[in-house]
Amino acid sequence: YMQCVGIQLEKNFSKKRAEALAAFEKKTDIQTAINIAKRKKLPVLVQELNAKMDDVLPAGVTHTSVKEAKEAHLMSKTLKAEIGELALRRFQRNKERAMNRIVSIMSCWATFEENVGSKNQTMLNRTLDAIEKSLKYIDVSSDGISHLIKPK
Repeated sequence: YMQCVGIQLEKNFSKKRAEALAAFEKKTDIQTAINIAKRKKLPVLVQELNAKMDDVLPAGVTHTSVKEAKEAHLMSKTLKAEIGELALRRFQRNKERAMNRIVSIMSCWATFEENVGSKNQTMLNRTLDAIEKSLKYIDVSSDGISHLIKPK
């Protein structure tokens, strides 16, 4: 999201710079035409060009405003790069936090499984002890597996 903000910021100032430059070039072209018309002594054309300049161009279009627009555009590029770096660092931190959480969850799960396995083994041992106590050597010898169970 932060990178999108940086891109939009840079795009906005780039557009303003292009508009300011285009307006200044148009003003320069009209001013050149006015100067030529004055030299040729064409007062009607001079008046028409002055009216066109007032109607077509926004107020305050100067070389200084074009330079300021350029500086703002360059600053927005720098800001965009810094925002990108900040977003990348933030992403890396979040990635590390997520990995730590995953490791923690897996550790918790492994501990749980160990506890359950230990309880199951204890219950199994108790069950086997109960089975061994309930069986007698004589009962097992009739099944033919008396050699597997040692009498106590």
